[in-house]
Amino acid sequence: MTNKTETVFTTRKRLLAIITSFLLLFVCISTTHFDANAATDGFYVSGTSIYDANGKQFVMRGINVPHAWYTSYTETSLKAIAATGANTVRVVISNGAQYNKTSYSELTNIIDLCKANNLICILEIHDATGSDSTADLNKAVNYWIEMKNALIGNEAYVILNIANEWYGTWNGSAWASGNISAIQSIRNAGISNMIMVDCAGWGQYPDSIKDYGKSVFNADSLGNTVFSIHMYEYAGGNASTVKTNIDNALNIGVPVVIGEFASEHTNGDVDEATIMSYCTSKNVGYIGWSWKGNNSDLAYLDISNTWDGSSLSTWGNTLINGSNGIKETSKICSVYTGASDDSNTGSSGSSSNGSSDDSSDSSAGSYTSLFWGSASASGWNQAVSVATTRAGGSYDASGITSGGHFYVEYKGTQDKLELILQSWSGGSSWGKVSISESGTANGNYYAKFSYDNCVSTFGSKDFANKLDMIHVGAAGSGIEVISVCYDSGDSSSPSDSSSDSSSDTSTDSSYDSSDSSSDSYTSLFWGESSASNWGQAVSVATTRAGGSYDASDITSGGHFYVEYKGTQDKLELILQSWSGGSNWGKVSISESGTANGNYYAKFSYDNCVSTFGSKDFANKLDMIHVGATDSSVTVLSVIYVFN
Repeated sequence: MTNKTETVFTTRKRLLAIITSFLLLFVCISTTHFDANAATDGFYVSGTSIYDANGKQFVMRGINVPHAWYTSYTETSLKAIAATGANTVRVVISNGAQYNKTSYSELTNIIDLCKANNLICILEIHDATGSDSTADLNKAVNYWIEMKNALIGNEAYVILNIANEWYGTWNGSAWASGNISAIQSIRNAGISNMIMVDCAGWGQYPDSIKDYGKSVFNADSLGNTVFSIHMYEYAGGNASTVKTNIDNALNIGVPVVIGEFASEHTNGDVDEATIMSYCTSKNVGYIGWSWKGNNSDLAYLDISNTWDGSSLSTWGNTLINGSNGIKETSKICSVYTGASDDSNTGSSGSSSNGSSDDSSDSSAGSYTSLFWGSASASGWNQAVSVATTRAGGSYDASGITSGGHFYVEYKGTQDKLELILQSWSGGSSWGKVSISESGTANGNYYAKFSYDNCVSTFGSKDFANKLDMIHVGAAGSGIEVISVCYDSGDSSSPSDSSSDSSSDTSTDSSYDSSDSSSDSYTSLFWGESSASNWGQAVSVATTRAGGSYDASDITSGGHFYVEYKGTQDKLELILQSWSGGSNWGKVSISESGTANGNYYAKFSYDNCVSTFGSKDFANKLDMIHVGATDSSVTVLSVIYVFN
């Protein structure tokens, strides 16, 4: 949040937000587990969850405190906030660049007060808010290094939020570069506290996490960094945006926290109810902005009308007493209540750690991810099809080894899915593998297909030389596949799939964020699917043809956007109608270029209409195909962007 006493920041934020827009595309690793690299006696990351020094999952429920501007009210505020049942406070401090510097003694006193009130303390430097300058970020880093003795020894109680909303521009690459350097400097100084990083765009551009968060996380030698989204009118304006932003962030396999949010903001409404409810269902932390002290024109952001909490505002009453609010969902950290307190697993009662594979499975070892994102099918159709290297794809089937299992996370009806192993020669031509285990995880269903069941179905253990295709599809009922992986079941912790070059699709594939015209979109495909010599890599059925894509989304002024690997412009977008339009119409590319190390192509609405021969896509379009021309192509994403 910008300093409520500094209108220059607020003005800049409004202007940047109005002229800049963003588009969400899923390049996800929803099955990823990271090693639990705990800081010494402190908080640590495991998958998409935060764990405390006792190894208990910790879900933040907290409030922001404006210490830097109202130092004399901090003690009163902390006591009052503790009385609400909150388990966390995020405290505004200053390195002296913009406001009065928070001294070492102040810092230690804040930490001591938080500990005395059973509050986990997140410290954030506010002076670099909205700045794109690495010099401003480095000033924050230097402050942390100067104050490191206040942090060392308090790893169980203090989380370091490097710099509030550093990087105002909606540019994930530059944001990542600056934070990578900052994290490395902090770790090199011997500071091992958990680090929190706000996303770019004044905290409201979560695509920076989705597209580049993995590289930022990997820069942390302790693997102990989490990300924060500030959900106001742009990042949290409606339910769809809230859910998409949270899901995209979690799907890189790292925890995310809603570091700031409120019930409304300068340029629009905020869907605080969905923020709180979805965070509860996902075991994601949230921290409301802010206790008290906002400027008169932003007084609606005050949670309390008084410093002692004797009178809550309407917003404060919602945050604290509302459904999915702090009182209902907060659990005090076990470092205060004791290691034996098993209530500290998040208010939803879920034992899930937020990652897709069942964390209770102690046999889980290293894995290879075949698919992540969202792919739907109905009837007895296939949602996900993955070609092995034997069949010209990227998945090395030699990884299917004894003791392991395929793991699929999905939505739909439990057990109403199929795993099919297909061989064009040398094995079962269309073998349906029996489920060995099923259950729920993260609000979805999961199914495991054991190695032994795979061998029994396929008729051979020689998957490397005989398996061509792996399909996951519906079994008489609609299904949405979220992730598919093979867990080898060895004794090591599952590792980041990006280290597996045979199936790495974490290429920061995203829509070209420099396109300021992009407003909203519908995603048809994301993942990795290959084809060669006039073959189709991606085929999506519309609702008219029994699929999930509503072709009424294809509206004037928009365009299809495809990101891919291969040879530039060597791909096709085909619109197919079984009646009422072009039987097999190849749409001309309207724009092409490079993005994130890949190629992209746009196919304008006008070109689609010209090719299809009709604007009535809703009632006439059956299939959308993306494939190769006379050269191989690997499709990473397909979306339709509205004007």
